[in-house]
Amino acid sequence: MSQLIYQFYSPKGLQKNKNVSNSSRLVLVEAEKYGVEWNILPGTQIITLTYNGKTQTYYHQVPSATTALAIYSTQNKRTTSYLLQNAGISVPKGYRIKKSASQEYLHSLFDNLQKPLVVKPSDGTWGENITVNIQSFEEFTQAIQVAFQYSGKESARIIVEEMFKGEEYRILATQEKVLGILNRRPASVMANGVDTIRKLIQEKNTNPIRGPKNSTCSHLKIRMDENLRKNLAEQNLTLDSIPPESERIFLRNVSNVSQGGDAIDYTDLVHPSVNEIALKAIKAIPGLSFAGLDMLSTDITMPQTDDSYVIIEINDSPGFDIHDYPYEGKNRHVARAFLFLMFPELKAV
Repeated sequence: MSQLIYQFYSPKGLQKNKNVSNSSRLVLVEAEKYGVEWNILPGTQIITLTYNGKTQTYYHQVPSATTALAIYSTQNKRTTSYLLQNAGISVPKGYRIKKSASQEYLHSLFDNLQKPLVVKPSDGTWGENITVNIQSFEEFTQAIQVAFQYSGKESARIIVEEMFKGEEYRILATQEKVLGILNRRPASVMANGVDTIRKLIQEKNTNPIRGPKNSTCSHLKIRMDENLRKNLAEQNLTLDSIPPESERIFLRNVSNVSQGGDAIDYTDLVHPSVNEIALKAIKAIPGLSFAGLDMLSTDITMPQTDDSYVIIEINDSPGFDIHDYPYEGKNRHVARAFLFLMFPELKAV
């Protein structure tokens, strides 16, 4: 099935709108395998699924079983943090900042938190407008400006948190089980001692698993933009540098696949305590039926303790194509599991 496109009403009738996400498209591929009829409601981004006279709906990757309260809770990162904290889940220490915050208040936040820091939009997605590894107050104020650029609303809020040192993982779960766990490695290339970083990036981008935004690929191509060049400069490198053989060169500080990162399946490698924490976390959000949890851990293969991990975010509409088509590892068939969440009777088909 090729890419699908939502539509919107105009004076000229129905017109093309944005692309259906790759994850949602994969659900429809699975639906057809099981004889489930589907329809994109014209003028909306709502998809209906019908099987044996029973109809279910979902929006992007949000099933109708997820409540409005759950969406409110997950789309406000500080609310998520407080709910997790109340449930005994480890979260980074942090605060919310509004545009009218005084310099005195900003100084008090900066002095109260252990460095390095992370600054990010309160309702951000795709790893955009995030600044990490902040050490100085000047960097802090610059990061605040970048984060506020994500939203033009006067009521916008951003978050500053202590930066936890650990590997980042995306855990996909329902209320009953963990469906898949990925290590999200920041955009990087492995040097061969011959080619420039530019050439290595170009070569990596030829992998058919990578494509442009809104394509049917699970991973995005690595963009050689100003942020990437800045990150290389901090390592005394440029796009024309030729690093030593077998040295991994990290191109970005954020690990999002949307920023050119790699999704590596870890589902069978994690300690059982990770699954216990994930299920406890998703149940801490009222009405949340399906979610992606972003977790940092010092060692995910070992028993987790209060100081060895943090949950940094919960996404009510997680992209899960990376679990079905990871950069490395097994296909976890999450699109099928998402379909089964709405039609449990299909498990017996």
